[in-house]
Amino acid sequence: MTLTRRRFLSGLGGTSLVFVFDLSCAPEKAPEPTLLALDGDDEAALIDAAIEAKVDYRGWLAIARDGAVTAHTGRMELGQGLKTVLSNVICQALELPGERVHLVMGDTDLCPDDGPTTGSNATRGVGWRYWVACHAARNHLLDEAARRLRSAREELVYEAGEIYDPSRPGRRLGIGELGPGVRELSAGDLETTAGDLPPYVDRGTPSVEAEAIVTGTKSYAGDLRAGDCLYGGFLLPEYHAQRTELLEIDLAPAENVPGLVKLERIGGTVAAIGRTYTSVQKALAAARPIWKQPPYPPEFDNEQEIRKRSKLVGVLRERGDVERALAASDHVISESYVTQYATPAPIETHTALADVTARSATAWVGTQSPFLARERVARALALPDERVRIVGMPPGGGFGEKAGHNVADRAAVLSSLAGEPVKYVQSRKEHFQAACKYKHSVVIDITTGVSADGEIRARTIDFHQGRGKGTRKLYDIPAVRYRSYRAQIGIGNAIMRGTSYTQTIFALESHTDMVARAVGIDPVELRRRNVLNPPFLPLLDRCAEMLGYPSSERSPGHGQGFGICYHGVHQYGVVGAVVEVDRKSGTIGVVRLCGAFDIGQVMNRNTASMGVRGAMIWGLGYALLEEARFDAHRSHTAAFEDYRVPRFSDVPEIELAFLDNHRPGVPRGCGEVPVPPTIAAICNAVYDATGVRFYTLPMTPARVRAALES
Repeated sequence: MTLTRRRFLSGLGGTSLVFVFDLSCAPEKAPEPTLLALDGDDEAALIDAAIEAKVDYRGWLAIARDGAVTAHTGRMELGQGLKTVLSNVICQALELPGERVHLVMGDTDLCPDDGPTTGSNATRGVGWRYWVACHAARNHLLDEAARRLRSAREELVYEAGEIYDPSRPGRRLGIGELGPGVRELSAGDLETTAGDLPPYVDRGTPSVEAEAIVTGTKSYAGDLRAGDCLYGGFLLPEYHAQRTELLEIDLAPAENVPGLVKLERIGGTVAAIGRTYTSVQKALAAARPIWKQPPYPPEFDNEQEIRKRSKLVGVLRERGDVERALAASDHVISESYVTQYATPAPIETHTALADVTARSATAWVGTQSPFLARERVARALALPDERVRIVGMPPGGGFGEKAGHNVADRAAVLSSLAGEPVKYVQSRKEHFQAACKYKHSVVIDITTGVSADGEIRARTIDFHQGRGKGTRKLYDIPAVRYRSYRAQIGIGNAIMRGTSYTQTIFALESHTDMVARAVGIDPVELRRRNVLNPPFLPLLDRCAEMLGYPSSERSPGHGQGFGICYHGVHQYGVVGAVVEVDRKSGTIGVVRLCGAFDIGQVMNRNTASMGVRGAMIWGLGYALLEEARFDAHRSHTAAFEDYRVPRFSDVPEIELAFLDNHRPGVPRGCGEVPVPPTIAAICNAVYDATGVRFYTLPMTPARVRAALES
């Protein structure tokens, strides 16, 4: 199963040139690839040279004899267009057609561990490194061509993967011919900045996977079968996973289910293996478990429980004399905001196929983090990492949740029990309830002191069950104190798109609007006067222009609002919203969304626009629709009928603008920054339309009606 260097090289079909790049540095670090040219056609010599140079073959960017290029990355295509972007980068840097560029992604036996596909960092963390590395390779191919052609380096022309001397156009060397003689490079040879490289040009290339997606030929983990593979599953706890314990169980009623192969208690759960998915589910449903019931009543109020159980973790940030600054302010505004529990709810539930033997394991899984999955499988089976292979499959939606799930190791345990390949597919109910992990409900207490002319002088924020990301690099405030409190609720925290920026920006930007109203200053102007980073200014102007703000004609029930966000590594976003509120039904319709973003170099406008629109639609759902319902004992969210996500009928007109004013020329990611300000913009537009501030999400029709009636 394990791919050796010899097998890898033989698979390249007589490679004469292999560039070896160390592309495994953390995404936050500057790109420092190393380049090595291995001489000759003999596989053994190539292997020996690689071993002597202490090179990991999984970092190879290989140029084959026919000029085709194969690149490897541990990152995953999640539907965000990463495969399209990486292909575009290599095609443009080496001037190759798409059919000559191949990507191997997410296979732990073939690819480097260059981090999980999270946090909007794959384009800058991998794509930019490929751009740098390909240009380094191109420069040294030109050096080698100059030696062979006996021409001056500056006289040569690189064109479409070939190099020639215009004075002798009949003699052309393809990049696959130029292996022997190319020297080894160190990391120092490749230290560069955007200004040292040719500018990348976005050519609007369509998705390289569009046809496969539209025709249904793209394969996901759920499509896989290994011959007549078995199916497996686990008993779903009756109570929250962190609050329950299996005391005893009667398995006899389940043992005669047709198609059942194996039923076994494992620790605090029961594993079932059967010929069909249905037989597994029927067997688990027939078992008679006795659970330890939580020792308190099921009544549950999010805010009360969080406040009651909160303990100070620490001060996130403190600067200046907050109390003195508040006392010197002309206005002091104090408010509290509460967000809901939410779940990523991808269309494809957690799914994996595992094949385990006594000495090795392979798992095919929809994941955002193949190497973390390998680590978990190895630990579950007590195997060394090198004996476990994860083949990352495109997940049918991830949104952060598939970065750290346990589906691969659970499938591996089932396969180990069965002695055969086993496919593990979570039901929708299991997906919502089994892990008992949700984007946390957060209670945020915020106080701001502001002068009569709109200068924010002081701010305090207490995050109860929140991490408070999103407060930095937003507003220039002389005195601040931000604290984080942890609440032991017994409900796990899910990794979810936007992370804790989502809760923070909802509260912070809603509150900023209320500060503007208190001092009688336009909310956009208040932001202009107080933002810390200049890139926000053109974004605010552009977004207001797209939205037609301020509107001279206002229909009853219509409102406009804005939200801003600084996210990750120099990602700036401003979103504007127009809403229409039906006071009788309580329904909020989002009429229009506009977004202006500074995310650096846009590598592909098609994929970036799709990702940003999707994120803004996510923000709409979080603001108006999505909420996981449960009490202190159990979750009551088991299907999509219990968890409303946006439909096409909910999606408004969306207009986008991309500016590249801050550190231009380098990509900085865009997948998460649109979510938080969209939520805030919609909330502020609802306030503008109704004069009522909603301090709790989501703003459902029932909550809107109750607020307007009161």
